[in-house]
Amino acid sequence: MINERNIREGGEHIQEDQLIRRVKAGNNQALRILIERYKHHVFKVTYSVIHDQKEAEDLAQETFIKMMDALPSYQFQGFKTWISRIALHKAIDFKRKKQRQKEDLTSFNQDYQITQCDNVETEVMKKEKIEKVRNAIHRMPKKFHDVIKCYYLEELSYKQIAKKLKVEESTVKMRLFRARKWMKTNWKEDDF
Repeated sequence: MINERNIREGGEHIQEDQLIRRVKAGNNQALRILIERYKHHVFKVTYSVIHDQKEAEDLAQETFIKMMDALPSYQFQGFKTWISRIALHKAIDFKRKKQRQKEDLTSFNQDYQITQCDNVETEVMKKEKIEKVRNAIHRMPKKFHDVIKCYYLEELSYKQIAKKLKVEESTVKMRLFRARKWMKTNWKEDDF
């Protein structure tokens, strides 16, 4: 248990190290405290690169998941700097990926001449792809299926989804994040 004497002796640093040791040992309460303590800081780091609140929130969540994967190798040499570096790398990688996608679309638009035949073929392929995606969503775990359907197909906000599914908004965000991670792991681009 963290006591007043330890806090006074070493300040924030001892308490932080104790929390991290407990998180490494599997203590979920310590994990919640650690995330609560750094969630605003991590958000600020991701937002400073992305400048989009929704994307920055998603990247902050991804940062904490990456933190959990990397925590066994953490050497107790400045947690705030360490987690800031993870958040920064996540945001930079995201920004680069988005930029590459934008460049790919730009070059595609320049090289492609649309004809009537192409429009019909494209429309058919688009409908088939949508049907494949809907079928794949139905095969997802139920808790992911509902939130993905609401967010991507019905285009509801986090708040609307939370109200519809009768859960907290933070639960919606976490389920969306975990659903995206599940999709990356279980779906292949060739499937669609």
